[in-house]
Amino acid sequence: MQNLISVVDYDGDWALKEGFQHPRSQPGYLSREEIVAFYGTLGVDALEFSHCYWDDCSPASLKNLAANCGLPIICYLFEVDLTLPSTDRRHSRDVAFSLIDRTAELGAPLAMIVPAFVKPGVPLRVQRRWLIEGLQDCAAHAESLGVTLVVENFDDLPARPFLSWGSDCREICAEVNSPAFRLIYDSGAPQFIGENPLDTLIEMAPFLVHVHLKNNRQVKPGEHVGRFLESENGQQYTGTVLDGGEVDLGPILAELNRMQYDGYLLIEYQGEDDPRTALQHNVEYLRSLIKENTTG
Repeated sequence: MQNLISVVDYDGDWALKEGFQHPRSQPGYLSREEIVAFYGTLGVDALEFSHCYWDDCSPASLKNLAANCGLPIICYLFEVDLTLPSTDRRHSRDVAFSLIDRTAELGAPLAMIVPAFVKPGVPLRVQRRWLIEGLQDCAAHAESLGVTLVVENFDDLPARPFLSWGSDCREICAEVNSPAFRLIYDSGAPQFIGENPLDTLIEMAPFLVHVHLKNNRQVKPGEHVGRFLESENGQQYTGTVLDGGEVDLGPILAELNRMQYDGYLLIEYQGEDDPRTALQHNVEYLRSLIKENTTG
């Protein structure tokens, strides 16, 4: 297995001076451009961009930013709510289409959409049908542009009822029934629903085209962290470096090797330490895991 490694702008969110996703009390110390420039020094193979950080930038300027650090853009990430009835979904569909267009302009083969936001008071089976219909429309548009639309097994609370369990991801992908709609496996997300990460991977394998590697640990009693997410049983988890959490990535890499997965491995970092130090460590650690599985 000789997988290539990618990084995403979200890895540097906790260090951003402005435009960050996670509010914090301490000031940031890096600009979005500085983070991307640093990525060019890591020896990785590709970049992934999130629309929320760059919605004011043209595709041409983003392509130049990536080119300046010598890395291709392989994925563009965005949120669009598709869990709406057809009469209310037109605007969301149009927004999703425009962001898929933007993905194609960037030359990225993958468009990652966060498409599901649960609505209280509406049966989940109804919302699930809305979601599948919306994904079918978006996948058809993506296919016309040579782009693959992708979703992951989400740990985000609004999407968990639809796309958290590996079996749910697999079944929704099968129901969308498009060659332009596929899955991303996230190694850290299963902790939040109590599913074994290896079981999740095996469930998603038939439709897998991308992998996100991250790790988390439980927040200790009395410990204060600024960045955390709660599991279904109310336990708080905080992000760590790849070898600093409770997910054993060794068996996951071994299973990917057994599956002959040859796609990218994205390093996702959600901790609070300096992302420059954490990502350098993560790249070195991941390369060692890849080597073990290649020579083992």
